[in-house]
Amino acid sequence: MTSSAPHENPFLKLAWFEFLVVQTLTLAFFPVSLLVCFVAFGPQMTRDLINALVRDWLQTLLILVVLAVLVLSGIVWGVLSWLA
Repeated sequence: MTSSAPHENPFLKLAWFEFLVVQTLTLAFFPVSLLVCFVAFGPQMTRDLINALVRDWLQTLLILVVLAVLVLSGIVWGVLSWLA
């Protein structure tokens, strides 16, 4: 029995600018873009695109939360040190 190589998501290999263009076009024409992707490229490519979009949004959300916590903790520390 031969083992096949694991499937790699081609959208995760794109440079950030290339993925920005793909993401912008996909979200600008949202319902139609996924339907066209499904018909033109098949279900696996559509699944890869959705997976990459969700992963990118989760990473962005995580970065924003970490930055918000850092800024708020810095503000709280500054106010508390100013009051003390």
